[in-house]
Amino acid sequence: MHSLDLAVIIGYLGLITFVGIKLSSRVKNAHDFFLAGRSLAWWVVGLSIIGTNIDTNSYVGASGNAYNVGIAQANFEWIGAIPAMIIASLIFIPLYWRAGVYSIPEYLGLRYNQGVRVVAALIASVFAVFALGVAMWALALTLETYLGWPIWVGILVSGTVVGLYSIAGGLAAVAITDSIQVSIMFLCGILIVGIGISDAGGFGAFATTLTQDNPNHLQAYLPADSEDFPWPGVILGLGFVLSPAYWIGSQSILQRTLGARTQWDASASMMFAALAKTFIPLLVVFPGILALVMKADIEYPDMALPWVIKNVLPPGISGLMFVAIIAALQSSIDSGVNSTSLMITRDIRHVLIKNHNPEKDLIVGRYLTLVLLLSSMCIAPFIGDLGGIFTFLQTILSLFQGPMLALLLLGAMTQRATPMAGLWTLVSGVLVSAVLLLALEWNLLYVAFVSFCYSMIALWTVSGFTEKLSDEKLATLTYRPWSRT
Repeated sequence: MHSLDLAVIIGYLGLITFVGIKLSSRVKNAHDFFLAGRSLAWWVVGLSIIGTNIDTNSYVGASGNAYNVGIAQANFEWIGAIPAMIIASLIFIPLYWRAGVYSIPEYLGLRYNQGVRVVAALIASVFAVFALGVAMWALALTLETYLGWPIWVGILVSGTVVGLYSIAGGLAAVAITDSIQVSIMFLCGILIVGIGISDAGGFGAFATTLTQDNPNHLQAYLPADSEDFPWPGVILGLGFVLSPAYWIGSQSILQRTLGARTQWDASASMMFAALAKTFIPLLVVFPGILALVMKADIEYPDMALPWVIKNVLPPGISGLMFVAIIAALQSSIDSGVNSTSLMITRDIRHVLIKNHNPEKDLIVGRYLTLVLLLSSMCIAPFIGDLGGIFTFLQTILSLFQGPMLALLLLGAMTQRATPMAGLWTLVSGVLVSAVLLLALEWNLLYVAFVSFCYSMIALWTVSGFTEKLSDEKLATLTYRPWSRT
């Protein structure tokens, strides 16, 4: 490694660790740890949302997927994210604020029952552990490609650095360090586009090489029989289910909005993040296509971005771009451990342990953060055998996003949905998804759409035969308390 690159990396790690630990003095109780004392400005929350979203999945994983399928990867932003973020800003964030909840499972517990709350929290927590393992694997893979470190060393380093500030500073440290990290990501993304096109011989040469060798990589929509992203599945599964479910129901995303200083800041932050999302495809898709054009010699598609950093960028810029990768992966890890420790502490522990002491939530939350980090570090070495990390995470999401979206939509927009119907639909919907995905081997996008349709029908039908909540309770939990008839 060039000494300039090393200096940039060490300086960044030192800065992030210092800022995170410095903010630990603000943490006096669980409210400060999990929601930053509801003190975050809209722009901090907005940048943190982008930092959380442009994680392993969207940075290293999306570049690797672009290496495989081309610009069709950008549909996760163009068709999926931006419309769903606007809906979240205008409809669901104000509702969560009105309900006064800490988490999405807590809202579901109020809207349905405590069984739904626990099951939803368990599902989200199990997924989060896998997602954390993926993040550590991706960071370790980057360290191996760029520095030659063994995988286990990269996992140990990533877990230790993130643990220092996320355990000490809670959500405030996570959000503010995310803001710094996102600024670095955008700067480096712009630099890599300019330098990459220049090294490929200019835009004309770049486009000519791509179209001659891989013409399908310029198709925004892949054929209906594509194994990866068939266009009907992209529209139905991604546009109507996976993305809305993520942006209105992801705890790691929405926890930041619940930590905003006002409801206006919370909604404005999501709008700001939606605006920033319009530029994301260029930053996360281009490196994968560049590696393809330059005929990168890589073992895994997920190594496309690390390869570009090592072989295309000059000293200094290479170190800064490597810092951007670290930033993206750290952001996904710190967000995941903080939001998951919240769900386990409040949505599982508070419900299952009747004589819990709320004053111990801060201590419990910090210990859980450590346990989650250690668990994901143990899982990380096995992630490489599961295929591309982007597809792996989307496959897991397809198992439960359909039922979760149905519960949130009918729960927020109607009075008809009942507690028992919610619990039955959530459990049976996940089982239906598992059968479609594992037994019938359907494409994950079709699994998400069909499980969502099933869950909407099941929730509406079963609610007709079971007892609903009182009108008084529904008044703060729904927008339009329509009658059941």
